[in-house]
Amino acid sequence: MTVEFARGKPYVVDRGKPKLRAGQGMLGGLDVVIRHFTAAFSKKMENGSDTTGVFTVQYPEERLQLPEAFRNFPILLYDDATGHELCTSCFQCERICPPQVIHMAQATDPATGKAIPAVAEFMIEYDACMSCGLCAEVCPFDAIKMDHEFELATSDHASMTVDKAGLDRPISYYQALAPRFWEEVKDSALKKLQGNMKRRSGNIGIAPSFIGKAPKVAPAAAKPAAAATAPAAAGKPAAPVAAVGKNMSDEKAARLAAIRAANAGKGGAAPAVTEPVAAVADSGNGAETAAPVAPARAASSGGLPFSADNILGGVPGATAMAEDKIERLKLIRSGNLAKGG
Repeated sequence: MTVEFARGKPYVVDRGKPKLRAGQGMLGGLDVVIRHFTAAFSKKMENGSDTTGVFTVQYPEERLQLPEAFRNFPILLYDDATGHELCTSCFQCERICPPQVIHMAQATDPATGKAIPAVAEFMIEYDACMSCGLCAEVCPFDAIKMDHEFELATSDHASMTVDKAGLDRPISYYQALAPRFWEEVKDSALKKLQGNMKRRSGNIGIAPSFIGKAPKVAPAAAKPAAAATAPAAAGKPAAPVAAVGKNMSDEKAARLAAIRAANAGKGGAAPAVTEPVAAVADSGNGAETAAPVAPARAASSGGLPFSADNILGGVPGATAMAEDKIERLKLIRSGNLAKGG
């Protein structure tokens, strides 16, 4: 079976021969080039649908907002409040660096010579750094981050080897560059920093630019120990309070604390222990209170370096002490002196 299709009749359009003149094609091409060249400098591309114009921003007068993940060269971070560097000189970044441009030295205790979680010197060769960011990724203390500064062209080749003073940046600097990234690691980084600060002393681990400046706030790790101290009288410094003995029972320690609190409420400060303890006075409620030895010898004591007045004077509740206890104490002391004790 043969199927035949009716074909349309072809129509031939005679356009005629173009009348070319010398140089007309070249002038037409130049016209296109000139129009695009002029539009490139006179029109700004506002969106992706524009086909003419080349400038998105008038750099350097105008600058684009860089993304947080932008990376150029590594920097070191230190705490704005205390000046302590987050770096502990763990050498992780130095080991992982592909071009081996990171060099560091760990700080040591000047007294013992033992290593301290702080970096004594840190150096990066910016001229050979490949900005891979591996050092920032491997750092367990979030001490090294990638900077957004890229305008570092210079004719001084030696200045591209940057030491710790040139690498240090406050935490607030990086927080302004990458607020979301820093918020994710903030709590962990600061907690580790507080632990490392306990093992540092003096200016060890302090940023060079921060040395000599008073910290804004006290380190969070250095919390004052809770102690029961008597308030100072008006215009007078508080007298030192003798610490409770380590071997004292909890019951006696509680009674002694109650006596000191009662004395503080009456406006009197606890007596300072400035001389060796000569006797232990038993107060009416059974608490033990140390009384200082008087340097002078009393005639009534038979030449002994104590007397009843010295024992009783200034001791809370001493008036309730039995007289026979004082006599027994004198006999014991006399026997010790006779033996040469």
